[in-house]
Amino acid sequence: MRVEKTEDYSHSKCMAVVDLRTELQAPAQAIWSAVKTPAAFRTVTRGLLVMPAIQARGDAWREGETVVGWVFLFGFIPFSRHTLHIAVIDDAARRLSSEESGGLLRTWNHDIVVTPIGEGRCVYRDHVELDAGIFTPIVALYAHWFYRTRQRRWRALAKELSS
Repeated sequence: MRVEKTEDYSHSKCMAVVDLRTELQAPAQAIWSAVKTPAAFRTVTRGLLVMPAIQARGDAWREGETVVGWVFLFGFIPFSRHTLHIAVIDDAARRLSSEESGGLLRTWNHDIVVTPIGEGRCVYRDHVELDAGIFTPIVALYAHWFYRTRQRRWRALAKELSS
């Protein structure tokens, strides 16, 4: 995790980068298929956050779609009205990119990349660039914990997907 101060013409930004990887014991295509669904998102974020706007959703994410709704930390603490834009779904590269914002979050750009590394194994990567103004270092610490927890849950989900 790193925090960088950058300048632009409108105001200064304090960007943090969280980049985490984990090996999953499942075929890359099985993981990639799951990444593209709100159901997997709900599974790996259960108890950490809830976005009611996608709770009942059964279809896959669509490139270019935007979802706006409240996010509740730990399922009950109202955090913010959040905008989630699915910017890229690249099946060839197995990359999903979202552009998000809301509340303290000026920017939360998240890339998920799934890379095959062998028979029935892959690397799952979360790469997040975030800007929360003066709160960026605190939010970056939260993001590091949040994605570590998600990746632990992806490892459990991978076992289910590979069987």
